[in-house]
Amino acid sequence: MPGGRPRAKTQAESVKSVVKVLDILEHLGASQGAVSVSDLARSTGLNVSTVFRLLQTLMQRGYVEQERSNRGYQLGPRFFQMGTAYLQGSDLASIARPHLEALRDAVGETAYLVIFSQGEIVQLSKADGKQAVSASVRPMVREPAYCTATGKVLLAGLPGEALDKYLSGVALQSFTPQTVTSKTQLRKEIDKVRESGFAVDIEEFVPNLCCLSVPVHDADGSSSVAAISIAMPKMRFKRSFVPRWHKQLRDKASMITQQLVMIES
Repeated sequence: MPGGRPRAKTQAESVKSVVKVLDILEHLGASQGAVSVSDLARSTGLNVSTVFRLLQTLMQRGYVEQERSNRGYQLGPRFFQMGTAYLQGSDLASIARPHLEALRDAVGETAYLVIFSQGEIVQLSKADGKQAVSASVRPMVREPAYCTATGKVLLAGLPGEALDKYLSGVALQSFTPQTVTSKTQLRKEIDKVRESGFAVDIEEFVPNLCCLSVPVHDADGSSSVAAISIAMPKMRFKRSFVPRWHKQLRDKASMITQQLVMIES
């Protein structure tokens, strides 16, 4: 109103503002590097002025920072502090950590733990490989489930109706020539994972990255609460090693489950 006090935001407008902020943060989290304002606007469907205004507020609070070389934006230290606080409060992450380190030492490759969240996977903990060239797996970043070993393991653990819902709603984007983009073929792969108890990803999501994964079951073994995996460059992935790696993963997953049961009992 001209000459009057500024109109207070309605609840619906406030919710929309929160959604805009989350869209920006999620896009930054999924990006490999710094992102320009124009790219953020295009990816989120927001106008450039709105994105710029929200970024300035996020920068003031430490959730976003501006990269000096190209002036693009990336997640800031405050965001990672919150992620660290979440992990410190997670029984699953703290229980899994020593087992991931033992797995890393036994296999010589990066080992990590992920959960299934809203149709995607999120890494909770990892033990970096000690090789000169090791797999790089980013923490607290959402990644697609259908083209990752951990994701396929967790999809295999879903009840029938939940899997049907996931398949009906997911868009199968091609990340590499090896990415499965047929839902019929994906369902067949998930069936194989259910039979074998493990999943393999050979350059399906990231070129030159290969992974092997098994589920971490809940107390009664009826569902999967997480998945653990080893990841390595393609040059060190050997099909003949899969049975040995599978056993090592399965043993560590069983130990994690046993400790979860002890906490819950």
